[in-house]
Amino acid sequence: MKAIYIEEQGGVENMIYGDLPEPAPGPGEVLVRLHAAALNHLDLYARSGGNRVRVGPFPHILGSDMAGEIVELGSDVDHLVVGQRVVIDYVIKCGTCTHCVIGHDELCQKVRDMGIHVAGGYAQYVKAPFQNVYAIPDSLSFEEAAAIPLVFHTAWHCLVTRAGLKAGESVLINAAGSGVGSAGIQIAKALHCRVFVTAGSDMKISRAIETGADGGVNYTTTPDFGGAIREMTGGEGINVVFDSVGTAVWEESFATMKTGGRLVNCGVTSGHMANLHLGRLFTRGLTVLGSGGRSRREFGDFMNLVHDGTLHGVVGKVFPLEQAGEAHLLMEDRDFFGKIVLAIP
Repeated sequence: MKAIYIEEQGGVENMIYGDLPEPAPGPGEVLVRLHAAALNHLDLYARSGGNRVRVGPFPHILGSDMAGEIVELGSDVDHLVVGQRVVIDYVIKCGTCTHCVIGHDELCQKVRDMGIHVAGGYAQYVKAPFQNVYAIPDSLSFEEAAAIPLVFHTAWHCLVTRAGLKAGESVLINAAGSGVGSAGIQIAKALHCRVFVTAGSDMKISRAIETGADGGVNYTTTPDFGGAIREMTGGEGINVVFDSVGTAVWEESFATMKTGGRLVNCGVTSGHMANLHLGRLFTRGLTVLGSGGRSRREFGDFMNLVHDGTLHGVVGKVFPLEQAGEAHLLMEDRDFFGKIVLAIP
């Protein structure tokens, strides 16, 4: 099969387009013929070794987001069918640790990630546990479907499970042009919230508003965006801040929050060190939350909204699989909105 793989971590020049053996599904697994794979920052770290991400064994196939159709079922799989159009959750839970057994698989102690610990989606075929495979509607293209799993799972977990977002609340979503940002906009609007955003260009702000946001600020031209966002809320401030940026927007994000506000973080693309004003934290009753692990139950919850058409993948640009290196460079450059997707021949 054709695949993009690496023999060692490093720059985009380490990405090889070539042939590798087609995998065979074992008991409880399915074989999926992939048609699209979407990029995440995790892919960049897996390729480069950044943020101390280590992969293997080599040769290693990159990619955590993927969509295709089932072509073979392993033994002990009876509720899926060959030909079914699916997306794959890249986080493989062990099913045997104490947390998994009692129904808290988000705390699984033996997690393996596709694209990190085992082969990922930059290939024509991939095998996955049947529990990680979810049907998609015929109305959704494979490119749109591949743009869904990681970012919608993350956004749903952060906004709904961790922050407890409620109808009528106000939400600030940083990095609105990212995959997780565009997912967060849709989820918050589905919950009937007012959504405000920040992003690094006027184009991304415009696209975010087209996606459903009520307003936004370009933090490149207005780095002290806290006051502008509060003004957009009529001076009330924000109930929930959803952040994947980290250091660069930390202070201003706090400046937007109303008394009792919550900030939930799922990424540190601008850096991981920040100062925390404890006086402001306790006098205003603010809450700071980290994302942490996500459950299979949550994946099923947001997929229900995918099937009824409420949520959809946002595709920024599509590259052929053999141009995965160029796709990585575009992601590093950040000049796009939504998700970058690889079309698999």
